Amino acid sequence: HQFGDRSQKLVQEQLENGIGAGVIISPRDLSQPKAAEYAPTYRGLGADVLFDPQFHVPGFSNTKLDSYDLAAFRKSVSELHRISDAELSKLAVQLQLHGMSLQCTGLIAPAIVYEAARDDIVTLNARLFKAAKSVGDVLGVPTYGTVFLGRSVGGSERTLAPLLSQVTGLDAAGWYYGFEFDDERIPSNRDDVGRYLSAGLTLACTGKPVLHAYAGPMGILSCGVGATAVGIGHSQNVWKFTRERWEPPTGQGGGGDAPARFFSVALWGTIIYPDETARLTAAIRAAVLTHSTFSDPVASNLSWTRWDANKHLVSVICTKLAQISAMTDPIQCANLALSILDRAVTLHGSIAGLGIDLGDNTNNYQKNWRDALSGVLATRQSDYDYLALLDP
Repeated sequence: HQFGDRSQKLVQEQLENGIGAGVIISPRDLSQPKAAEYAPTYRGLGADVLFDPQFHVPGFSNTKLDSYDLAAFRKSVSELHRISDAELSKLAVQLQLHGMSLQCTGLIAPAIVYEAARDDIVTLNARLFKAAKSVGDVLGVPTYGTVFLGRSVGGSERTLAPLLSQVTGLDAAGWYYGFEFDDERIPSNRDDVGRYLSAGLTLACTGKPVLHAYAGPMGILSCGVGATAVGIGHSQNVWKFTRERWEPPTGQGGGGDAPARFFSVALWGTIIYPDETARLTAAIRAAVLTHSTFSDPVASNLSWTRWDANKHLVSVICTKLAQISAMTDPIQCANLALSILDRAVTLHGSIAGLGIDLGDNTNNYQKNWRDALSGVLATRQSDYDYLALLDP
């Protein structure tokens, strides 16, 4: 469960229903006292607990971030480049205290976003990782390297390969991986998605676990390139990594009285309830409305809240991804994802054939995702063969 705004109770409810394997606590969205309050509950429900220090844009701050003692180390990138070994030792002390108070089962190393041709960032992140690993070793938990790739890196295979070669030299127990996409509700560019998947596969080929952070609905692709976990959250702003999330708020947004969005496994996307679902034929509506314990009102054509729609989305995505990840062979995972996306493309075509134009560009990405994943399968067969050799 990837934390976003107002996630703590939603996550607890999902875990109580057996949905999800762990929790990624976000200091941007949950104050330190609240994190310390909820973390033991999550552990008691059998969940792993990870704490993401969120140094991605270290100069950003808000009230919740400031409630953590790590706030003293949140500085501009230029200042972090000058951080002394003594200050890094102090940062490690705070990481240890947070790791203990939150009962973390693993540590996510602080790191800023990687950029092309920026060896200084590689060096800085290596120093931050070393400080985090010293804490993980003391606590006896794994330390995961944070690999968040900025647009300047992800825009070209020529920049991706050398950067990943440097990053994977870290002595990490695994990878906390994010990819910066352009400003869309859900990434849809085939080439960008292909590079995202290709980079994830490269990380998986280290033989270490990969957690695709801020995956959201894109998580359907992740296990097909060797990921062992994905981060799922209810808010659209955690469906992909974007630095805009760490920019000062504009004072706009909030959604007002916007209707609920029903996440459909069959569409692998959302459809507006009841405005759009009411226009479907009975047969297509039956195919589209894949229910969860949180969507009973929809089955009876009753009023449905946006908050229950959020719960439904998290529940059905997590449930489907659990089914996919149960197949330990990445190629099998990929083929299952492709079959779901094939069905989604066909069903969207049937809806379009009724003259219904769904909002939110919710039919804009399934085909491109399918093609991107197919492309990785076709061009990286040797890497899949290598992954098979690594499988115990």
